[in-house]
Amino acid sequence: MSKATTSLAIALLVHNANSQCTTSGTISTFSGKECNRALFEANLVDGCTVADLFDTTTVDADTQIADLCKYDAPVQFVEINGYYQLDKRYFNGGGPLIDSAEPFGVEAGRILRFDANSGGNTLIGWPEYAALVGYNAQELSTEENPELGDHGYPPNFDIVNSCDLKTVMCCFIDDVADTGFAAEDSTTDVCRHDLLNSPKANHIKDGWSVFPNAETSTHCVGFTWEDGADSDLFKGNALYDISLRNTANKGYIKSIPGAPLCGCIEQMPIVEKADCRTATGGDITFTFTHDAETGEVTASNVVDVTYADCAEADLAAHIKATHPTFADAIDMHLVGDGGCAADLTTYLNDEQFLVAGTHATKYKSITEADGWKFVAGEGIRFLPPKIDAEAADAEFRALINAGCKDDGDVDRPCLIRRFCDSCSSETHRDIYYKRLTPIPEFGEAEGQVYFLDLFLNNWNSQPANVLNTDFELYSTYEDAIAGTNGWKKCNYNDAGVGFPRDCGPEWNIGSQWNSYIRDGASANNHGFYVELPSTA
Repeated sequence: MSKATTSLAIALLVHNANSQCTTSGTISTFSGKECNRALFEANLVDGCTVADLFDTTTVDADTQIADLCKYDAPVQFVEINGYYQLDKRYFNGGGPLIDSAEPFGVEAGRILRFDANSGGNTLIGWPEYAALVGYNAQELSTEENPELGDHGYPPNFDIVNSCDLKTVMCCFIDDVADTGFAAEDSTTDVCRHDLLNSPKANHIKDGWSVFPNAETSTHCVGFTWEDGADSDLFKGNALYDISLRNTANKGYIKSIPGAPLCGCIEQMPIVEKADCRTATGGDITFTFTHDAETGEVTASNVVDVTYADCAEADLAAHIKATHPTFADAIDMHLVGDGGCAADLTTYLNDEQFLVAGTHATKYKSITEADGWKFVAGEGIRFLPPKIDAEAADAEFRALINAGCKDDGDVDRPCLIRRFCDSCSSETHRDIYYKRLTPIPEFGEAEGQVYFLDLFLNNWNSQPANVLNTDFELYSTYEDAIAGTNGWKKCNYNDAGVGFPRDCGPEWNIGSQWNSYIRDGASANNHGFYVELPSTA
């Protein structure tokens, strides 16, 4: 039985009907930042053992204790708001809290009571729901990576498949009292929103919205976390603080049209700025309770939690201080005061090509006279591959193996180049793929590959396509030849996602991939080229 099924669907009732433990009440309690079997067992009361407490017929004791630590000890979002559909509708910008005919105080009452009694003294878990376990397993798991769907995270907060920037943001455009946002809460200009970044919230497959003129006052606020740090442990509290707590206590409601109310920043609209919050806490006291009559074991926690503004001026500054390598990426989401005008000009040009003009890193002419053979492309570089896959792949391989030379006049594979006019990240406008190992033969059997399709539609790690083992990536031709400043991060294996998925020079950067069979990223206008051997 999977982790998600035991913990989310049934198992916050962990029990052993034949338990030999006669203690009813607290059986184990300890304090710290970790919760695991070793700590649980080390603090068990006399007369009770792990073997007494847990029926291991279908699930081992380690897993059951881990589930209690992760899902029962922390307060779950579903316990705060009531049930999954309420959370889903709220985070997508609707539901009773936003648009009920009932007085706001009635709908917010449950949250206000939680905030008064528990909001500042309990660990809150990251949103995860039993209702999504089966759906995620079906929609997100792959044969190569089943773990991609082995969870109950909602689309807005899927920290397995998105949230690469480890940042969540909420944006509100109204308040219940109709008196405006609090003086201490900043407002921002909204630039635009790619509807394809949040299709589960807006139910639109593709499209975009731009907000070129003045719009209603908008307040955005967010937080970031570091894996393994306190900010990671308390990120559920931080999400509660910027979302339900803001709505219940301040009356902030309604989302930017076409966008979620809250989500990983990659799914949210592009805005100029956002306020920044933190949630911090001391040692957590974990308490496990046993019912001798039923054999049920439950868990709870107590911890002092402090909610505060970040030390930095805004969310962008805090992210850059916390994650220096995210600086360029976050600038694509939070464009700074007055930044919407330039952002919209660039974006509209990418989407509609309203201005032909010249650009420092776009619309470059690449010809055979320049030493590059055009292989395939989309958008303004439209060139579909041949229908005959084997023939198309054979031509592609022949170009790669045409006898390019390194500086020592030694044969090497010719470089593969993707030039992307519409990629939102400057680092992904021009990429060079340098092959290190022999290319597996063409075919669909294990160990074989349609090599051209690897770039066009299915960027996979197998067979033989692992960064800095089978190939290297570079941002300039000169670096590729010299073997300097190679890219360091890569991921793979998302069906229908082509080159280079989220690979990046220093960290993973999303939405820069191309695909000829699937929508969803910014590489709508790009071309693939192969280096031609020098005739000099």
